Amino acid sequence: MMRSMNSAVSSLKNHQTRMDVIGNNIANVNTVAFKTGRVTFKDTYSQMVRTSSGHSENRGGINPSQVGLGMNISSIDNVMEKGTVDVTNVGTDVYIDGDGFFIVESSDGRYYTRDGNFSVDEEGYLTTQDGRYVMGYQADQDGNVIEKLDKIKVPIKDILKPKVTSKMAMEGNLSSKTAKGIPATGFPGDLNSIYNAVPVDSSDPSKGNKYEIKPEFAKNDAAGRESILGKTTTTEVIDSLGGKHTIRMDFVRTADVNKWDVYAFYVDSNGAMIPASGTTVNTNPAAAADGKALSGLTFKNTGGVEETSPKEWTFSLTPANGAAPMTGVKVDLSKLTQFEAESTAFVKENDGYTLGELNGMSIGSDGKVIGKFSNGDVKTLAQIVTATFANVNGLQKEGDNLWSPTQNSGDPNVNVPGAGGSGMLQSNALEASNVDLAKEFTNMITTQRGFQANSRVITTTDQMLEELVNLKR
Repeated sequence: MMRSMNSAVSSLKNHQTRMDVIGNNIANVNTVAFKTGRVTFKDTYSQMVRTSSGHSENRGGINPSQVGLGMNISSIDNVMEKGTVDVTNVGTDVYIDGDGFFIVESSDGRYYTRDGNFSVDEEGYLTTQDGRYVMGYQADQDGNVIEKLDKIKVPIKDILKPKVTSKMAMEGNLSSKTAKGIPATGFPGDLNSIYNAVPVDSSDPSKGNKYEIKPEFAKNDAAGRESILGKTTTTEVIDSLGGKHTIRMDFVRTADVNKWDVYAFYVDSNGAMIPASGTTVNTNPAAAADGKALSGLTFKNTGGVEETSPKEWTFSLTPANGAAPMTGVKVDLSKLTQFEAESTAFVKENDGYTLGELNGMSIGSDGKVIGKFSNGDVKTLAQIVTATFANVNGLQKEGDNLWSPTQNSGDPNVNVPGAGGSGMLQSNALEASNVDLAKEFTNMITTQRGFQANSRVITTTDQMLEELVNLKR
């Protein structure tokens, strides 16, 4: 009779544990990135009342007879399903749309978290709200990510030094409907004013009238230059002192319908254009020829640049502000097209920039921390990385929304967001708790009823024992 009481006592104890887990789940219904806890039960030993026996000629088989001795907890684990997106509109809040974990570190060690509630401290380090450093890859001066795990630091106090333009790339279209260029003669013209007096003639109404003469002048291009432009575009290049210099490029269609010539000019502070001499642009007008920088940019019938066509030209510039001479600046034309649409050619990429201070930052879906500077430049500053585990349910809770690996979780696999199943990032958002209140209340009811029923077992067993004691009376 004591077996029933012992079984009920074990059930009371374990149902209480389950209620503790349910209570913790409900308490964390609004905790960022909280993972629901779950309790499962199993039975314990069973006492053998009668053993089994096999079939024989004289008797059939007999099944074993056993009495259970209660129950125990099978597992207390976590439901690692990701929570919903909670949009916060805070730039340093980050949500992981996958199975990855952020890597954070402090003096007490390295941990992993799904809580992307970050901020930037006074030194520029990206940290959690309790001061742990967010780990990732830093970028060099040119914005190239260096794959070495380190504390992410945003240069909030640094000044972005000027970078000399070394290469540019053009994109867009040169219209195939552009008329071919007509060579300009460039001959000078003189205006002579000649006035002749005529007598008044009443039979000729034109005589004696007053007429206004408006001479019109048109500026022609230099001799030998094609006079019809298919497209003109300008861009600014940056010298070693951060000074800006305007370069103008003219695209002129040749007699060959698929070929274009490129003319380049340096535009001085007065707006005057100084043509390029071959592939050199400088401030010396004596070096100017017709300004042709590239001859025979050839397109395929399908619109792309021909493989055998020249696709790049270079130029040099000697600034008048005392900056170092700019040499070998490359201009890539390989991504231009020739279709019937209007001409839209423009400089898409220019690697130079002036002096600037960090005005703001954003975090991309690939984890890259992008800095926005006062000079208009945008540059990669760092990249947040994530970690995945072979058995995510093997992680151990450490409090403060932190997890640590165990022997059963496996070692962390560090990846950039989107690789290895880690998931892409979403800034301006956090992961909500995955606690399902409806399910928790249902579990609470069943747990309460289980506890209540086992209490009745103890009460009933006690009454039976009381009757047994009363037999002596």
